[in-house]
Amino acid sequence: MAVKITKIINTSNVLKTIWSNQGISRIDIAKKLKLDKSTVTVIVNNLIEKNYVMEIEEGEAGPKGGRKPVKLKINKLFGSVAGIEMHPNFYQAVLIDLEGDVITSVYRKVSINQDNFLKHYFDIIEDLCNSEKENPPLLGTGIGTTGIVDSDTGTILQSIPLNVENFPVQKEIQVNSETPITVENDANACCWGEMVFHRGRSLKNFLFVLVEFHGNDSMNEDTTHGISVGIGFVFNGKLHYGQNHSAGEFRSIEGSDNKLSQFSIADEDSFLVEEKEEVFDRFALELSKHLAFLVNTLNLNHIFLGGDIEKHKNRFTPVLKDCIQQNWAYKDVDKCDIHYSSFGKSAVAYGAAGMMLNRLFANRELIHNLYK
Repeated sequence: MAVKITKIINTSNVLKTIWSNQGISRIDIAKKLKLDKSTVTVIVNNLIEKNYVMEIEEGEAGPKGGRKPVKLKINKLFGSVAGIEMHPNFYQAVLIDLEGDVITSVYRKVSINQDNFLKHYFDIIEDLCNSEKENPPLLGTGIGTTGIVDSDTGTILQSIPLNVENFPVQKEIQVNSETPITVENDANACCWGEMVFHRGRSLKNFLFVLVEFHGNDSMNEDTTHGISVGIGFVFNGKLHYGQNHSAGEFRSIEGSDNKLSQFSIADEDSFLVEEKEEVFDRFALELSKHLAFLVNTLNLNHIFLGGDIEKHKNRFTPVLKDCIQQNWAYKDVDKCDIHYSSFGKSAVAYGAAGMMLNRLFANRELIHNLYK
């Protein structure tokens, strides 16, 4: 049994290393994982035989000559992964191959709550998988949603916009589905998107700020303020969840008496943040002061912003840059790169798929099937 577990762990590590380093050779895998070359060769040959991995081209021979190393990559058509954003007012979903290319996507305006959450989930999966062309088999699904989420168990602990408390999403879905599933907070899902799909950039310490403006047509004005902000933290390449999974639940220290409001801006004004310049300017300055404090105190070198704020990047970026510098006491310029989401309106859905991909190669059942 011990040998079998070791084989599964080694195979998982080899598979993930190839996925993270497209074009890597068997020799470099052995060096990176500190495994015998013969062990890596056996594992890679099995992965090629099962169609998980492909040989693509020969690399350059070493300084002493000899055989040229053969480069490897994941067979992106071996399977697919779904990523879904479940929002109170809509759902956005993508089906991607194992390299992150979009196969198909679905967007629909609907009202989502605990009563219809599961029905919408299965409708989305059916829409994604039942396209006219034959798609790679679905290997797993990631869900990103608003609120405090225990990603270890796939439970929404509390979500005010969804009117949900202690909802075991993963457990209830897997009663009717054998496909692996992960559930994550929406801002944290965006962090996964940046880490997984830009894994070559070595993003170690950053925060992702997800901003939503609800406007006067919001379906949930009785439970939702006009502005919503969530933050995801990544330290040393790992998401920081906090003791109770609530890290990143933002509320301004200038906040109002309304506990549903995250800012000092009056409720009626918050729904006009995109229409009234003075309201946007107040919001931009209030948020930027908080972000500057976090960036400088935690010494972060990247900050990503996504959601509705992307439409206003030309107005928001200068305010944030000024606040970061004003909050820094030393002579040298504080270096923090400001980026906007790589995935636009699909940031949460893409990120949820990325989280699933990251966990997929550690899925022992999937790896175990290689040796049946």
